[in-house]
Amino acid sequence: MYLEGMRVLDLTDERGLLAGRMLADLGADVVAVEPSGGSTARRRAPRDPGTGESFLWTAFAANKRGVVLDDPADVARLAAAADVVIMTWRPDDPGPSAEELVEANPRLIVAVISAFGRTGPKAGYAESDLVLWAAGGPLEPHRDGERPPLRISVPQAYRHAAADAAGGIMLARQALRRTGRGQVVDVAVQASLGVTTLARVLAHAVGDVTWARPTRPLPDRSGSGSGTPSLMKKWTVRDGLVELHLAVGPASGRFTNNLFGWIHAEGACPEHMAAWDWSTLPERIAAGELTNADLAEAREVVAAFLARFTKAEILRAAIEHRLLCVGINDMSDIASSGQLASRDYWADIGPHRLPGRFAHLTNGAVGVRRPAPRLGEHTADVLAEWAAREVTV
Repeated sequence: MYLEGMRVLDLTDERGLLAGRMLADLGADVVAVEPSGGSTARRRAPRDPGTGESFLWTAFAANKRGVVLDDPADVARLAAAADVVIMTWRPDDPGPSAEELVEANPRLIVAVISAFGRTGPKAGYAESDLVLWAAGGPLEPHRDGERPPLRISVPQAYRHAAADAAGGIMLARQALRRTGRGQVVDVAVQASLGVTTLARVLAHAVGDVTWARPTRPLPDRSGSGSGTPSLMKKWTVRDGLVELHLAVGPASGRFTNNLFGWIHAEGACPEHMAAWDWSTLPERIAAGELTNADLAEAREVVAAFLARFTKAEILRAAIEHRLLCVGINDMSDIASSGQLASRDYWADIGPHRLPGRFAHLTNGAVGVRRPAPRLGEHTADVLAEWAAREVTV
């Protein structure tokens, strides 16, 4: 495996577990350190209704070994034998700083994940997933009307930062090969989210500094849906939802012509509507030839027609008729995906089926090899193995 032989001490809680999981998938020996009461990640929802186990821990601690350590001196000894340490940080966290760990072991790479960074005027701010998304910049344009922003259903802000931490560790590892020295990889969630949604940041950089919320809903006008309220792009079908744009204008109106051509061929569209050219619809609306009532009638026709089909049937029709349409997958769709099955995506680990090989490498597959550790499962083994390691500093 690509990272075989690399020792990673994972001191993170639920905020940073993904970073270690990514390195473990690549073959690193990642050891998750927990207090005797267990990581807080073990108590996070959602939970397995049968066993009460946290799905978060099951997913993000897979491929790792686990130890229980309450004495900071024991943690420091393992850090001295590690190649990489990953930490999640808050201002009042006890224990040695990242810089102190690198000073004690100059070849060590320490990745620190924090909300706003460890320095600066916001370093000590309280935070939540919603606060971090708002601070990162992209939340304001995507509010629902004039109502306050809502948090994302499953917290994701720290996931982006954890992935960036894994990438930063790999860059620091390349630098270590050249210089012989480790370093601190300092990752701020706010900065990670700014990069994740770079379009808004770049728009500001080139002068778009006066973004204003529309005072009324915009009509469907883009195949990308950029100016279309989200609810106007979702359609109920027999087994869930599909996303379909009633695109207008010369760039993408032809796709909507294809849709109404299909509907008319099935006898579900009036003649006058089938004759519309959606490429020229903006001009006809501006001229008063078509009204909001006409567009509402068209939406009713589309809604009634799509309700007859399943997502799979509509996807096949989208390919056949060249439509801007795709089914919205739920977990059952993903679990039964023939495409993922053909890629050996799933791995049965203990009682759980987990996402497995997300990538195939020439020197071995990346995937799940072991389940998330039980509390303290590998304490004795890790202490013995890592204590015996000779570290050159």
